[in-house]
Amino acid sequence: MQGNVTNLSWSITATQSGLGTVAISLVADLVIASIKFVAAYISGSTAMSSEGVHSLVDAGTEIILLYGLIASGRKANSEHQLGYGREVYFWNFVVAVLIFAFGAGIALLDGLHQIARPKPISDETISYIVLACSAMVDGAALWAAVRRTGVGRGHDSLLQFLRRRRDPTASTILFGGVASMAGILVTSGGLVASHLTGDPRFDGLASLAIAGILTVTAFKLASQSMSLLIGVPADPSVVAEIIEDTKRNPTVQAVNGVISAHLAPEQLIVALSVWFTEELSKAGVEQAIANVEDDLRRRHPQILALFIKPQSPERYHSLRGPGIRQSHIRVPGERATTPYASV
Repeated sequence: MQGNVTNLSWSITATQSGLGTVAISLVADLVIASIKFVAAYISGSTAMSSEGVHSLVDAGTEIILLYGLIASGRKANSEHQLGYGREVYFWNFVVAVLIFAFGAGIALLDGLHQIARPKPISDETISYIVLACSAMVDGAALWAAVRRTGVGRGHDSLLQFLRRRRDPTASTILFGGVASMAGILVTSGGLVASHLTGDPRFDGLASLAIAGILTVTAFKLASQSMSLLIGVPADPSVVAEIIEDTKRNPTVQAVNGVISAHLAPEQLIVALSVWFTEELSKAGVEQAIANVEDDLRRRHPQILALFIKPQSPERYHSLRGPGIRQSHIRVPGERATTPYASV
């Protein structure tokens, strides 16, 4: 029962943490975007204008992420029997496309225009003050996002924790924060180079560099979201825990294999092929399945749909073909491993 309470509270805390992280970043980006556009208008810097667009796109993406988090929490119905969990993956993919199309595209056009038709930069001091303020606000927002995202990660590193949860929203916020800090550094470099050389084309080059940063960020996030939309299994450590908990039942002789897929960061669909002891009657097998199911749902509340199939190892391997790893026969004190052959 303790495991159930711990896992359930972790799931609720993780969801609340995601909403809070996105909200903090949204407020910060709206404030920063406004300041950057004012500075760009006064100084005439295209790099500063690109940074303003960058922050504005970040704010737009965070609004989409908020909607995705809320929409993914809707309950299952007859049309969507497994719920709406994967909406969070879809909207993260939309965010990646938006970053590429608008953020990188506008920065690229601004940079090319400044290089082709250089426009002198004035009032660099205002730009430096704005960039310094932006760095402090972005840095504080990134630090808050790291702290809130890491709630409940235990001894795992932040990257390991994000991979275990399959949480693209947190990754988007963190990657976006890092990209913002990198953009501020590039913009500062472009302004300094333009001031020292008297050549405003360095400002245009900085804008092109920002476009490159946004392009890399967008492709990274799009690749991650695409993988999650197609369907990825639970983290190997989570699957190993499910196997170990299943084998803890005295009627389970072996776990032949596991198929799992994430429907959302805190939602899993799991199918188990299990070999029960041979002396069980049909009613006994049904009761054993019920016991295993109750135990797994209590220990792993993130399992939204669970399917358990009684099956002998011979039948399992004949269906799966040669090269399948041997069944995980219950041995007292044994640490379970993950049967990837069935994933």
